Amino acid sequence: MNQKAVVFILLVLCCIALPCYAIFGISLPVISTYNKLFGSHVTMAYDQATFEGMRTQVIAVWNQMNKTFADFDYIQTYNTPWYWEQNYENSLAANQDYFISLIDRLDQTIKEKEQILAGNKTIMVPYNSWYQQTLEGFRNESKREGGLDWAINGAWYLSFAPVAYWLWWFVIPLEIALVIIAFFALAWAFD
Repeated sequence: MNQKAVVFILLVLCCIALPCYAIFGISLPVISTYNKLFGSHVTMAYDQATFEGMRTQVIAVWNQMNKTFADFDYIQTYNTPWYWEQNYENSLAANQDYFISLIDRLDQTIKEKEQILAGNKTIMVPYNSWYQQTLEGFRNESKREGGLDWAINGAWYLSFAPVAYWLWWFVIPLEIALVIIAFFALAWAFD
């Protein structure tokens, strides 16, 4: 095999190896770590069948945020690197305020549920319908901003896994360049 063919084959192997390494060597391990810290609790909060279960998972996410970002200024820690998007709604401070508000509303709803079951409060719809509608309302509210962890997600990636955050910004152009070079190497190798 001539040297030109070897160069072409190496370029093709690089075109295959680069995205495989990006996915299996960088992206998936980081996603797994994030899910162990936050993502699984966020998913479990949505999937809970009780207010108490949802509250437990929301508190788990909040506690993990406080533990992970203990040395960070929440007002200055954003889910985005772009200065024009760095505002309160994209900060950990907003995410924390949201957790406080959500937990407070869950506590109020739990008290209301207990009052209804004790016969101290009446509702105009069947209890099961009220319960399901209220729980679904919490689920929808929890997804309104993009998820319970809308600010945590980007802030965590930027702070603890910046290579994974920016991965596709440099892998895609590099992959395109490799494919173009491989195309020219193919023409060069077999002319």
